[in-house]
Amino acid sequence: MVFDLPTEKVLVLGAHTDSITSVLHTSQNSSQTIYTGSLDQTVRLWDPRTPTSNPIAYPQPERVYSMDVGGNMLVVCLAGRLVNIYDVRKMANGGDTPVEPVQTRESSLRYMTKAVACMSNGQGFAMSSVEGRIAVEYYDPSSDIQAKKYAFKCHRQPVNGEDHVWPVNALAFHPTYNTFASGGSDGTVSLWDHTAKKRLKQFTKYSSAVTALSFSPSGQKLAIGVSYAWDEGEDGLKKEMERNNGRVIEIRIRNGLNDESKVRAL
Repeated sequence: MVFDLPTEKVLVLGAHTDSITSVLHTSQNSSQTIYTGSLDQTVRLWDPRTPTSNPIAYPQPERVYSMDVGGNMLVVCLAGRLVNIYDVRKMANGGDTPVEPVQTRESSLRYMTKAVACMSNGQGFAMSSVEGRIAVEYYDPSSDIQAKKYAFKCHRQPVNGEDHVWPVNALAFHPTYNTFASGGSDGTVSLWDHTAKKRLKQFTKYSSAVTALSFSPSGQKLAIGVSYAWDEGEDGLKKEMERNNGRVIEIRIRNGLNDESKVRAL
């Protein structure tokens, strides 16, 4: 569905046959495209200007868990640790016939993918897992560039002498500085300089899991979605409601991100 803010009208574009896990919107010149990914093992492209048209469906070998688009690339993360990368220019010009991905990879993370975000400079992407890790990868297949990819541990805290690991639910790149934010079920948000391989800042812990992140176009603000992520099922929700006197469902806006997200000299 598309919600038109000025008119407050809802436009129904169509449907998948199973749960939709990702919705993306891009706009170039006068062209707009909406990408949706689903557990029905398809990625679909919709033109909001012609809602009655049949969307182009791109069959996937597995369920779609997360997607992001950056520059000319659409990164689709699937069950089974698979990653398909499409050139959106070929998708737009492919007519009614789905084009093949330009690259197919296996995630360098050992466990299920939770989120993916494309770099703002168009050179690669970051992806996260349920096991408190983030991988930084690059599109260029040359051996020199692929040698730069790496993964690191994050969103972990010692609990009673043991390292407690939380899923990393959300990632977002700053539109100017190409640093990125991560949010986890530990209720924290961190800012990372992936080139220097260091954390720039960690925000004060929120009262529930961080489940979504998005920078404003200027990069000055960061929207933070806070809500229970169902990591511990119904029992976990009951405990959280007792702790917070009710369920937490919030959108927090943090200002001043242009200064906090800057790459710092070593």
